This record gives sequence, C-alpha cells and structure tokens, in this order.
Amino acid sequence: MEAERALVNEIRPSARRTRSASARDDDRANRSHDRPVEGELAKAHPVVPEAIRERFVQVGNKYHFPDGTRAFTDHGKRLTSPSENTEVIKSLVSIAEARGWSEITVSGTDRFKREAWFAARSVGLDVRGYWPTEFEQGRLVRMLARAQAPGPAPDAVDRDPRPTANGDRAAAAPRQGDAPPRSYDDSRERGRTLQTGRLIDHGPAPYRHDPKNDPSYFVRIETPTGEREIWGVDLQRALNESLSRPRVGDEIGVRALRQEAVKIRRPEHDAEGRMIGSSTVDAHRNGWIVEKREFFRERSQAARVLRDASVDRQHAVKQHPELLGTYLQLHAAELAAKTLRNPEDRQRFVASVRAALADSVARGEPLSPVPLKESALERSSSVRRRSPPAREPESTPVR
Repeated sequence: MEAERALVNEIRPSARRTRSASARDDDRANRSHDRPVEGELAKAHPVVPEAIRERFVQVGNKYHFPDGTRAFTDHGKRLTSPSENTEVIKSLVSIAEARGWSEITVSGTDRFKREAWFAARSVGLDVRGYWPTEFEQGRLVRMLARAQAPGPAPDAVDRDPRPTANGDRAAAAPRQGDAPPRSYDDSRERGRTLQTGRLIDHGPAPYRHDPKNDPSYFVRIETPTGEREIWGVDLQRALNESLSRPRVGDEIGVRALRQEAVKIRRPEHDAEGRMIGSSTVDAHRNGWIVEKREFFRERSQAARVLRDASVDRQHAVKQHPELLGTYLQLHAAELAAKTLRNPEDRQRFVASVRAALADSVARGEPLSPVPLKESALERSSSVRRRSPPAREPESTPVR
C-alpha cells in the first residue's frame, strides 16, 4: 500500500515549520471556536475556481474529463492525479493558489513534479519536493522576464482546416504567467520551416494533452517569444534516430520533411463530450527531423558549397566528406545530360539537379548513400570503366 501511494502524483500544502508554544495554543483555541484549520476549512468549503469546474465533470470529490477519464481527486487538504497531463497539473496549481496554499509539497513521477514546480513557481508559490536543475531555474527566470516585458499583443493562433493524423501539427502550449506562445500549423508552406528553440521536454501524450484525442508525441521548445509545442507521432522516431542526440537544454531545430496521405478513424462526440461513434477521414502525417541547431548550421554551409558550381568536387568533398554521395549523384546527372543535344538544355538540367540536391541538403534530409566497397580511386575512375562490377556494391545511408 505504501509503495502504491508513493507513486501517486500529489500536491498538498507544506507542513508549517516549528512554532512557539503560544502559537500552538492559539491554534487549539481556534479549533475550539468557529475557525477551522486549513485542512478542515478545505474539507468544509473546498475552493475550486469556476473555470476548472466548467472544464471537468465532478462526481463527488473526483473530477473527470468529458470522456470519463479521471483527471484528479480533491481530498480537501491534498490533490491527487493518476496522470502527468499538463492541463491537469496547471489546474491543481490553480486550486492550490485559490486555497491560499502559499507553499506546496509535490510528489509522484519526475515529470509531474517538474511540471508542478514550474507551474507553481510561475504564480509565486513556493515548492518543496522537487529540486530544479540550473536550466529549469533559468527557464523560469526567462519566462517571468518575458511576462513582465512590454510588447505587442501575441499573434493569433494559426489554424489548419485540413485533418491531421494524431495531431501532426505544431500547437500552442499556453502556460500560467507566460504570454500565450505562437502556434504553427503544419501546412506545406509553414510546416517545413525550421523551428528552433531550446529543448524543454518531449514525450508521448494524447494530442494537446486531451485524453479524448488520439495518442501522439510532443516536443516542447523555448523560443525568444515564448514556449511552443510541436505535435506528431513521427517525432519519437526522429528523436531516437537523431544523429546529434539532442538532450533537454540543447538548442535544437525541428522540421517536417515530408507528408504522407493516411486514413484515420476520428471519434465523434455529442454536445456533452460523450463519444457517439467514429468516422474515417483522409489525413496527412508528417515525417520529422529533430537535430541540434549546429547540425542545421553545418548542413547550410554544405549546401552553399554544393550550390557553387565553381567549387571543385574534390575540394568540396574534402571540406564536407558527407557530400560524397551527393556529388556522385550530381555526376550521374551530368552524364545523363550529355544525351541532350542543346548545350543550354544540358546546363539547365544540371543546374536544376544541383539546386534540388542543395535544397535537400539544407533541409537536413538523409544524404545519398555511398558504396562501402568502392575505394576513392575506384570512385574517381569508375566513370571511365566499361566493365560492370561483378555484383551490386553494398551501401549505407548517410545523414
């Protein structure tokens, strides 16, 4: 039982520090009259802000999402939740603030405690039970500074009218005490724009942390204009396969490289939030890349070299060995262009291939593979050899 309780995500008012005997006598006197102590007051008149009452469905002391999933339980002198849902955590902190808990103690999973610490400190509550890292403390300071700094009204939230699979878009993640961050959709024009910032958190969650939505994956970054959450089921793979292995606190870039058409089943709800059925809709799903920001800087430099037709291939590959496969691909295009009679057509063809390859490099897409069993000398002379190889050479993808 004790082990199970230790795993419960909980927020409670911190115990008062040791006080004088006269202060304790005053408390006993208060109990004998009509002034209940904090826990008793919360049981007798539990304060829950109206906005939270409207957001959840209350059954006794339990609060649920409209689909029936339990959000949290109000025990009067403590609040518990079975989940790490960001919106639930912010709601618990709002309740604690409304009840006058100037100092709270948090317990449970690491992510719950981290999110609760940040939400509570954002509204001025002291927190016990979690020791923030230097990066997390700096993040709080930067957020408070942004909230106090004068500036233009935040941009309107962008909306993508097209359906997406498992929330494959960048969505707003408003936080208490912070100006609402911008939200970006994943349209072809904007979704492929490199979104940069400091990695704060990432993980699997229902889309926009709403239990009635499909499972998805989020990456939360801190930008100069606020925090931003990017959603997409492929983000988990992108992080696992990242070449630069970004970690929390690193400056990263996130970009949607491609889209594929999929069919998904979308639940349908009535006016009260109950699921009444589902329907199949056409949607699109993004393929993502997540790397440290330096990775994209290096790719941008390599793309500039590739675009410059005056740069000798051997010199370019010496500067950027990762471009070897790309230059072999460009050389194949030059050979193919010789079949064109018009010299201007040949130049335009090669130039268009060069530009397309450079754009791909700059976006961070996987580079062309390089044959493993072909030596540098063989590669330079292979175009002059007539005899084909005995078998297909093995190759490996390069990013």
